[in-house]
Amino acid sequence: MDNNRLLDILESNTNVIIQISLNDLKEFAQNILTGAKSIAMLEAEAAATSDQLLSVDEAAELLSVSKMTLYRWDKKGILKKVEIGGKRCYRKSDIDCLVGCKM
Repeated sequence: MDNNRLLDILESNTNVIIQISLNDLKEFAQNILTGAKSIAMLEAEAAATSDQLLSVDEAAELLSVSKMTLYRWDKKGILKKVEIGGKRCYRKSDIDCLVGCKM
């Protein structure tokens, strides 16, 4: 059975009985897993390449907190700093995640 046809049947939400060979089912499952892995890899690459670093001032302004709060959050593990050349920075993705968790 064509994998696209099987997907169409699954998405139709109708009650049907399907007879499928074990090999066809295995191939269908492998195609789904391969697609999911490809999507996950693309998302991970996009996150890694777009992860910009923000200064302490930028992070504090974005979060509407003081620099001291950022320091305390680092000590508590809430928002970890990244040190580059002795300068403290914060990953924008970490801040976005923190903001997303607050909502």
